[in-house]
Amino acid sequence: MSSEFTLRQLEYVVAVLDAGSVTEAAKRSRISQAAASMAIAQLEKALGVDLFVRSRSKRLVPTAAGTALGGRARRILGEVAEIPSSVRGGWEELRGRVSLGCMIAISPRLMPRLLAETAARWPEIKLEFVEGAAEELQRSVADGELDAAFVYSLQAVPGVDLVTIAESRPHIMLAKGHPLATRPSLRFADLAEEDAVLFDVPPSAERVISMFQTVGVEPRVRWKSVVAENIRGIVASGRAYSVTNVWEGMDEHFQTAGVVLVPISDPLPSNSVVAAVPPGLRRPRRVDAIIGAARSIARG
Repeated sequence: MSSEFTLRQLEYVVAVLDAGSVTEAAKRSRISQAAASMAIAQLEKALGVDLFVRSRSKRLVPTAAGTALGGRARRILGEVAEIPSSVRGGWEELRGRVSLGCMIAISPRLMPRLLAETAARWPEIKLEFVEGAAEELQRSVADGELDAAFVYSLQAVPGVDLVTIAESRPHIMLAKGHPLATRPSLRFADLAEEDAVLFDVPPSAERVISMFQTVGVEPRVRWKSVVAENIRGIVASGRAYSVTNVWEGMDEHFQTAGVVLVPISDPLPSNSVVAAVPPGLRRPRRVDAIIGAARSIARG
């Protein structure tokens, strides 16, 4: 079995993964459908595996091998694209595009300041970001679609490396006038008779409920929301409490929201804000600069 393949074949694999069909991939790549099909077939023969299967809707669905190759192919093609500027020193220069992912729960606390910091310090870095759930963002990192993604370590998945940004710990969020708001700390049992509003981007709510259940308390979840500002407003009105992760330097994010944050005294699993990055790769200096800036912001 020959293992020789070309960059062009990898480009066509990525094009089919993105388009879902050889016809559309060929159109986007400006080649004939026959040429694209032949390139994929030759690559499958070289590797000795099937990369795609045809679904009932006649779309091409990647096999496990096809998905794995797609992630590697994106990284390889990305590095190849960097070669011209890298040879001229671009790999070490603080310029160019950086594509980030950020969990929805983390984004409003971090991204506005990170965008401002980047613009002020490195005007030639083009910083782009997308928001989403932890698993999908890390999958995009592993697939080479994102340079890094900010997530919580408890939501890390296999296939990425983790760079610690800041230590994090869950706190109870209460209205400033709530009878429990002046306590130095709270147990989950103290909230057993209180209504809760939880952040509803998986697996956030599920993890909070699990923490309560670990110490024998069933939380009284009244509402769920995917909008952090919504949750703070409900808590500030005194209608419910919530649970939120707090890390160094982030307390000020809640100072004017009409809420207070009270530490939890029950045993809790260790958690951190981390940057998920492609495994085992040397990162461009601009990516490490952005990760370093995020660390400085998160730690106050």
